[in-house]
Order: sequence, then structure tokens, then C-alpha cells
Amino acid sequence: MQTKIYDSIDDIGAERIDPLEGSPVDFSYGLLRVMERSLWGDIRVCYVCVEDDEGLLGMLPVYIGTNIEFMALMPGPIKAGYAALVEHMGLGQAYGVAVAGSLISDRGFIPLRPGCDRNAVLDAMIAAIDRIAEERRLHLAFIKDVHQDFPGIDRFRAAKLVECYSLPTVSVDTSFGSRDEYISRLTPNGRSNARRVLKNAAREFKLRFVPVEPALVPRVYPLMRATYLKAPFKLEELPPRFVSDSVSATVHPLESEMLLCERGDRLVGAFMIYFYKGQQLNKRVGIDYSDEQSPLIYNALNMHCLLRAAERKIPLSYLGQTSYTPKLRLGGKLENQHLFIRGYRLSVRLSLPFQRWWNQRFRAELFEAAVKRGE
Repeated sequence: MQTKIYDSIDDIGAERIDPLEGSPVDFSYGLLRVMERSLWGDIRVCYVCVEDDEGLLGMLPVYIGTNIEFMALMPGPIKAGYAALVEHMGLGQAYGVAVAGSLISDRGFIPLRPGCDRNAVLDAMIAAIDRIAEERRLHLAFIKDVHQDFPGIDRFRAAKLVECYSLPTVSVDTSFGSRDEYISRLTPNGRSNARRVLKNAAREFKLRFVPVEPALVPRVYPLMRATYLKAPFKLEELPPRFVSDSVSATVHPLESEMLLCERGDRLVGAFMIYFYKGQQLNKRVGIDYSDEQSPLIYNALNMHCLLRAAERKIPLSYLGQTSYTPKLRLGGKLENQHLFIRGYRLSVRLSLPFQRWWNQRFRAELFEAAVKRGE
């Protein structure tokens, strides 16, 4: 067994990545390739691959830079203080950060070959991340959004990485045969809400699925940026090229399309959809918040994406992180995800116990309780 570092996903190839099991959409060759082609600022990516004589045992992308959004879950005063430090003291004060995992993942299952020595492969990956951080003199490294059900999660704990909660993800069982069957599975309040959303959306808007084409970007991207700016947690922002590159020919073997919501000749909503190997990922919604019916737009987009998954016989969909109340009403289930952090500077190591304490508030059960209380 040996560890190799590749500078491009094309140096590995779809045919070697595809047999790995993990998150079939988040860690697919196609989505990672689009991500690589649309990196911004000083962010660079490399791929930690563990191999044997028969081929690839496991693969993990590692993004490195000073403009990675690594403080999204920290308290406002700390985020403001760090931003002020960099602004007034210069980029030389910015933290060098490594993020291992998909920058826009919804479900962190690290891709591994079935039947491999999982512990040995993950240990090799952790050691490689440490070497990368040492060579590049980084401040800290994250292993990002490791899903609660990932069977190798204990290897990160054994490596004495600091474990924190990340934002939970939302999954929906879309193995239903019809719209009526889907609605029947919801709670009484959920059923009432779903019928109302579908009825009102049909009256107010035209919703249609279209191929993802570069010509759509000037119309769609401003809506996606508006949603990003409105979000309480500023996760990684995707540039226009990410949208324009998400066409099936580019992201093979992943499939993609876009759901558009229009009021007359005006675009008021859009949602990116990726699907592969029995999973669908609804990624990067865009809303025209000047429309008085913007909550209806959001709910209609989410619901029609779920119905689309069922139409394609895709049994499991992921609706992303944040905005939990409407997603739970649509039948979503919250699932915990974890950050594993290593600090390479004393100042960072001293702050990690506080971060672990602070991130306790992101446990799935706390969000679910808040939703039930109507918060």
C-alpha cells in the first residue's frame, strides 16, 4: 500500500474513482472536476490517494488556501475580528488552511474500495494531510463534514483530532411512486403545507426542468448570489463557472439539470440538481427575494426536486445544510455531521476547545427541537 498525491482529478480518472463506495454524488469524479475547474482566489486542490497493486483503495480531495471559508460556524465577533485583522494587517496574517473533503459536500462518506483495510487507508490519509500541512506551513486542517454513519469515523477520533459538530444535513426518502404517496407520508401539518404549496405554486408560477447551459448563468447566478448573501451561515460561495460547467458532457458520469421557477417572463427561482447511483443532491438554490411570494418559491423548488427524484426512481435525496424548518416539513430527516480539526500553531490549538464547545449547538437534535418549538 502506498500514498500518492495528484494535482488534478484528471490525473486519477473517472474509471478509477467510480468503483469506490462513499458519497456517489458529493465525491464523484464529475462534481469534483467542476469544483476543481472553478476554484477562486489562492485556493488550490490536491488529491490524497491510497493505492495498492490492484489500483485505487481510497481518495480524498484536500483544498488549501487562505481564502477558504473556515469560520462560517464561529460566533459573529470572532469572524469580524479575524476579518478586521486580515484587512488591517494584510494577507500575511491570514490563516493557511487545508480542508479535506468536498468543499460543497452534503454527506461526508470518504470514497473507499469495498473490502479494503479501511483503518489502514484512513490512517494513511490522515498522515498525508499532516505532511501537507507541515510542508506548506499551514495553521490548521479540517476533515470536513464526516457523516454520522461513516463506518471509519473512529479512525479520526483515534488520531486525536479535535472533533466538533458541523451543520447537519437533511435527507429525504424519495422511494415513493406518486405525488399522493409522498404527501401521505408527511405529518398532518406537512400534508396540509405540501398541498397548499403545490396548489399555490401551480397558480402563481411555471416550474420546468432544463439542461444546465452556460446561457442560463446571467439569469440564474444573481439569484444564487442573493441566497448566499441572505444565508445565516456563509458556506463556500460558488463562482459562475461552477454553474456553467455543470453540464452532463463535462461532469460525466454524473448527471445534472436545473429547475427554473418563472413568473411570466421573469425568472424568480432556480435550483441545481445532481444525481448518480441512486442519490440526488439538490445544490445551490437561487431566489428573487423582491418577489412577495419568495417563501412559496423556496418551498415549491424543494418539493418539485423531490418529486423529480421519485420520477427518476432515485430513492434518496439530500437537501443540504441550513433552512431546516421547511425541509423537515417536506419530510426531511436531520443527520449529524462532524468536523475533525488539527491545529499546527499554538494559537490555533488553544482555541480548539472553545470551538468544540461552541459547535455543540449544531447537533441535529437541537435543531429538530427548535423546529418543533416553532423557532
